[in-house]
Amino acid sequence: MRLLLILLLISPTLADSFSENISPFLEKYCISCHGPDRQQGGITFHQIDSLDAGFKKFHLLENAIDQIQHGDMPPDDEDLLPSEAERSKIIQTLSHVVERVKSGDVPQRAGRTTLRRLNRNEYHYTVRDLFGVNFNPSKDFPVDGAGGEGFDNMADALFSTPTLLEKYLNAAKQVITSVYANPTLKKKVIFKSPDQENPPPIAAHKILSYHATLAYRRRPSAEDLAPLLNAFAKGQQAGKNFEQSLRAPLTALLINPRFLFRAEHDQAGKDEWPLSDFELATRLSYFLWSSMPDRELFQVADQGKLRDPEILRQQTLRMIASPKSAALARHFAGRWLEFDKMIDQADPDPKRYPTFNLELRRSMYFESIEFFNHLVRQNRPLTELIDSDYTFANAALAKHYQLKEPVTGNSLQKVILHDKNRGGVLGMGSILTATSLPLRTSPVHRGVWILDAMLGDPAPPPPPDAGDLPEDDTKAEGLTFRQQLDLHRKATKCANCHARIDPLGFGLENFDAIGRWRTKDANGKLVDSSAVLPGDIIFSTPYELKQLLMAGKDKFAKNMTRKLISYATGRGLEYYDEVTINKIVSELPKTNYATRDLILQIVNSRPFLYRSSTR
Repeated sequence: MRLLLILLLISPTLADSFSENISPFLEKYCISCHGPDRQQGGITFHQIDSLDAGFKKFHLLENAIDQIQHGDMPPDDEDLLPSEAERSKIIQTLSHVVERVKSGDVPQRAGRTTLRRLNRNEYHYTVRDLFGVNFNPSKDFPVDGAGGEGFDNMADALFSTPTLLEKYLNAAKQVITSVYANPTLKKKVIFKSPDQENPPPIAAHKILSYHATLAYRRRPSAEDLAPLLNAFAKGQQAGKNFEQSLRAPLTALLINPRFLFRAEHDQAGKDEWPLSDFELATRLSYFLWSSMPDRELFQVADQGKLRDPEILRQQTLRMIASPKSAALARHFAGRWLEFDKMIDQADPDPKRYPTFNLELRRSMYFESIEFFNHLVRQNRPLTELIDSDYTFANAALAKHYQLKEPVTGNSLQKVILHDKNRGGVLGMGSILTATSLPLRTSPVHRGVWILDAMLGDPAPPPPPDAGDLPEDDTKAEGLTFRQQLDLHRKATKCANCHARIDPLGFGLENFDAIGRWRTKDANGKLVDSSAVLPGDIIFSTPYELKQLLMAGKDKFAKNMTRKLISYATGRGLEYYDEVTINKIVSELPKTNYATRDLILQIVNSRPFLYRSSTR
């Protein structure tokens, strides 16, 4: 309360303070290395030229405060350095800007997601649920780019190209051909036959209206149905029977922009408004299922009841309990924690690691999916992603992890862990393999992953002339890989970042490049997993590293909340979202950081329920 009062007192002059203090400081000490001519570390300050720009870049300002406080920036080798008085004043002014964002004392809005195309996974699941086909018609689609917080369902990154449109047409033809080739599916799709009470045009209208409601994710208008009915009529005029006349309009459904794109409509004259029930149903289903709403959710939306908080809660819990919510583990957690790299990116060398086969790869991937599913469906604490006393393993994983409990068969089952180093994602083979190189572990990759995925505090990219480390740790000319890395990090341009990154990776060095526990490296030398973080924080095992992360669990919870909101809304987050994030995180300790309750809070949040006219 006292801080908020101070902010309210200073806010009328903060814009003036920004122009008087911040802009001159940046120009004098920062722009030469982080401006239009040079972007060292990919960081620029020249566009932070107003208070509003400062709000939008408050994460960068937070980092700048930390760097200035610790004397890391400007670096000591610069000719011109700020005085202590200048440092104190800039820290104070920047802190005022950051605190205004965190407290919500900034212009507020719900945010705006642009027209969003279905990505590959969403197309696959939607066609599956719409027509019941059991193959993936989107497997040949181009890979979707990542945007926002790194997800492939971000509206601004989902471009459409002529090649993709051509593939949509081919996929639509494949889907309808599959339906017509399967008598059971065809009967389900063409559920009405003409009779005396329902001549062909009437029967076709009922069929196409039903499927258009599902495909367009709302009640279709006469304008929506006209081209479909015209296509049916042309088939009849050409002498085709009833079923064959429906083939063209059913195909047309799957290439219609109303199906391929998720639209949320503006309301003229309003700055912000609640989503319609159908728009909310669509947001909810693609958040939890990566697919269209089912019939029950459609019915609730059609009745105008979905915005009722209790009804929304009931539907959310029902959808989480559905097997289709595994899509959240696959496409949210898989992308966020990067275990989706196990599908086709992680590539351990088969000669160095002959036990890493397809079965083990699949087991590691599905271990992570099952673990995340368990957290959500059983409402377990999200902190179990950091540390837990259980995992999900089959016989192959149990052997790989050298688990004490006997595990048989190919099916994953919940297994109690007796080794405190193994629990949580830091002990999962999928994460440890995805953050390694084909021939060795990578303390750097693992450290960067912890900073980014776990803590939401990504390290800047390495400078272009940083140099490369050997890809094979057996060719070290008598040095351990850690010794080589120590030489690398002695360079001034590398030291500051590696001081944050490397210790985190060193703490996991007892896990080899495919997640097996080891005490010796590939050269037969003892693994040195001791590490010292800035501030003289000492640890030496994965378990001790996890305890450090648990001590900062709110930072992890905040990062997970950011990721979930971005994934759920399909857009990158803005400074005005920060107050929502902080409010949600402040409530988490009351439920012991329960994962399902976090999802319920997001579903009831302003960014999820509303839409703004501007970003």
